[in-house]
Parts: sequence; structure tokens; C-alpha cells
Amino acid sequence: MAASFDPDKFGNAWSKVQDHFTTLYGKLEKSGASREKIIRKLTDIDVERLVMVEFRLNGELEAVMTGYLQELKKMRAFAEINENIIKSLMTTDVTLVKSKLIEAGNTIKSTMIQSVIGGLSEEAFALRLEAIGFQPHQANALVNENLRRFSRSVTNEMANNAPPATLYIWEGPVDERTSAECLDLMSLGPMTQAEFESVFPGAFVNGTHFNCRHQAQRYLSKEQFKGSEVKEQMAHA
Repeated sequence: MAASFDPDKFGNAWSKVQDHFTTLYGKLEKSGASREKIIRKLTDIDVERLVMVEFRLNGELEAVMTGYLQELKKMRAFAEINENIIKSLMTTDVTLVKSKLIEAGNTIKSTMIQSVIGGLSEEAFALRLEAIGFQPHQANALVNENLRRFSRSVTNEMANNAPPATLYIWEGPVDERTSAECLDLMSLGPMTQAEFESVFPGAFVNGTHFNCRHQAQRYLSKEQFKGSEVKEQMAHA
């Protein structure tokens, strides 16, 4: 049985890339080599190979794909969906994440070169990287956001193929982190796909905000409606 996908491992893998660059900067700074030689060495770094192969982020992307498949197996199918659409959603997301990693690696490389020119110490470079770099928690958030959007997109596609009168409800945790927008959608109870689109355009696929933990689910029983919980949370918001 495949292990459950852990998005935190993705951020941990990216943190090793950052640590490598910081350590490398310190070694080059202490090497006694000329700025020109150091800059030439940094310029020659193959960022894509370093990030995706040497630090095995390709493997982490494969784990992300596994997470998508696990999410798909958990979903409650209520209408047909084209297999090619599912594959397209998965491959597009993974391609975008890979592009983001390479872009972030190139940003670090550029920052290193600028820091060498500016004569920054290893500590100063690390602080600058922390201020402008793509951080491990952002890598985790990106993967989580994509996974949730994938789930919502699959639900949306099934809804497109279901009878227009099919009802859905906005589902997810009700706690201090729940946004006002999600509380509002949850308080409205069962609605059709068209009604959802009218109340909050795009929520069916994108959620109400970045890293939204909620999504539309087909309404099957009154137990799905958390009206009292939502009212209590809204009163304390």
C-alpha cells in the first residue's frame, strides 16, 4: 500500500537546496578566489540539474503525483469525467511547480552573484535569501493549493456533466482559521453549481482564497450542513 502523501516533505527537500546555496556561498567567500573567478563559477551552475536531479526534486514531484492519485481515489464520484482531463490537470500542475522551483533556483543564483559583487558576508547573504527567496513553507503551501484546486477542478468537471439541478454544499473545517467568505458559503446550505457561481464566481475551482481548505461537495444528507457550527463561528469572528 502506498504511503500517504506528505506535503511537508516537499518543503523540507527545498530547504536542503537553500542550505546548499548558503553553504556554497560561505565556501566561495572564504576560498580567497577573485570575485571574477567566483562569479564565473556561479554562472556555470546548471540550476535545473542541481535542483531537479542532484537534490531529487524530481522524486518529490513524483510524490506529488501520487498525492493527486490518492486524492482522486478518496473523491465521491457522481458523474462521468474524461480521463484525459484528469491527466491534463495533473501534468499541468506538476509542470507549473517544476517551473517555479527552477525559477526560484535561478533567483538564488542571481542573488548570489549580486551578493558577491556587493561583498556581502555569508550571514548577510543568508538574511537576504530569507527576505526574497522562495521559502520551504511557501513550497508546501504551493503544493497544498494545487492539490486542493485539483480536487475542486475534478468536482467541477463532474458537476458540468451532472444534471443542472444537482445540489452541492460548501464543505470543510469550521474553526478560527475559516475565512468569512467560506463561512458565508457554508451558511447558505445546498445550492446548484449555477447558484454557487452566482454567489461567488470561481469558488467551485479556486476556492475563496489562496490555500482555501474548503470545496463544494455533492449534497447527499442533512448531516453535511453545519449551520449551527457556522453561526457560532461567525458570532465569534
